[in-house]
Amino acid sequence: MKRFLYLFFIIILLLLHGCHSTGADTSHTAIEAKPKTVHIYDIADTVDVCDEASEYEEAPAEGALLRIAVIGDMNGSYGSKEYPEELSLAIDRIIAEKPDLVINVGDMVAGQRPKLDYEGMWAAFHSIVTDRLKEAGVLMAQVPGNHDASAYAGYEKEREIYIEEWNARKPELAYLDDSMYPLYYSFIHSGVLFLALDATTLEPLDDDQYAWLERELKKNQDELPVVVFGHVPLFPITSIKPREILRDPRLPVLFENYGVQLYITGHQHAYFPAHHNGVSYLHAGALGGGPRPLRANAGIAPKTLSFVSIYPKQKPAYETYVMDQGQRRIKLNRLPTYLKLPKTILARYDVSQEDALFAQRHWISAHLTRSQMKMLIESYKAKKLDFELIPEWELSYDVNAELEHSFVEIEENPIFNEPAYRELIR
Repeated sequence: MKRFLYLFFIIILLLLHGCHSTGADTSHTAIEAKPKTVHIYDIADTVDVCDEASEYEEAPAEGALLRIAVIGDMNGSYGSKEYPEELSLAIDRIIAEKPDLVINVGDMVAGQRPKLDYEGMWAAFHSIVTDRLKEAGVLMAQVPGNHDASAYAGYEKEREIYIEEWNARKPELAYLDDSMYPLYYSFIHSGVLFLALDATTLEPLDDDQYAWLERELKKNQDELPVVVFGHVPLFPITSIKPREILRDPRLPVLFENYGVQLYITGHQHAYFPAHHNGVSYLHAGALGGGPRPLRANAGIAPKTLSFVSIYPKQKPAYETYVMDQGQRRIKLNRLPTYLKLPKTILARYDVSQEDALFAQRHWISAHLTRSQMKMLIESYKAKKLDFELIPEWELSYDVNAELEHSFVEIEENPIFNEPAYRELIR
């Protein structure tokens, strides 16, 4: 009985510091018992009273060199020639907003299986996406995904078809090197250097492509902002198929050394804008089948369309929309502030790496808003574990459900063995 009352008191202590929410029911913890917190993607029409406006994706500032739209992972089940409504809505919005360029990070058709009708699948994709954008006068630059033109052995015919399809629809861009188009190539658009990669496997870039990439970066004597885009990401951001990343440790170092501003990828079917060692990483959400949950997030990612503004000297600005009939903006503070990965901590793009690392080391939940996390970090550093220093917020727990699974978790959490916490709960 004494043990039950002790644990019950701890739970209530965390739950009572709350403000009332007008939003959907989401679960947040200030101090995570174990990283099993359930957190569902929230979007812009569910506004918490205590959330500050800056916790949304910031509106792009003036002075952008260009604004791009990002699409990817649009295919359905193997062999399918059907595309979901969300993709059509995304193309409608792109045509209406007329960005300077569309970046397509691949997985346009549902290939990577033998005896499929590849010509038919490409015809269906072009009718839904390529032809509509061209008719509207919107440029699109694409890279292959693993379902379009895998570089693994056995998919040579698929790559041949991909090359034929895109050589016939080559966009009118200011190419610097298109000798390997449409697999990898470089161009300049509106004062930004774009480098397109052939990243369709989990293996490092082959020697020829890596050497080409380094040469293109070295040639950037005018120090134009650099955007690299490819299909497979460098970081495992989802809890489903987390091992499916581009296993090339040379690339982050290369990006850092040559001042790459942004690397855009797809493949993991979840939206997460991040940064690491001075480089921004945009993980584009899927517009087709199979959206996945982020790490530390039990909610399935929505299908999203992102617009990105690129600046000469500052980090990119994002506007990301859920592709349903409402087309609401993603609420930034409902994305985790950081992701704990096997070898590093990946911070959300508006959270410093220092704060993300401190939060992870001190068991501070990634599901607090940025301002709440910052207040708790300051409280830790001041050696005052004082909840009065933290803005009030609602944790939205079902207390009975929480008690059912919290006994062992709380005892295993080392944070509750710290002297300051023992003092706090006396």
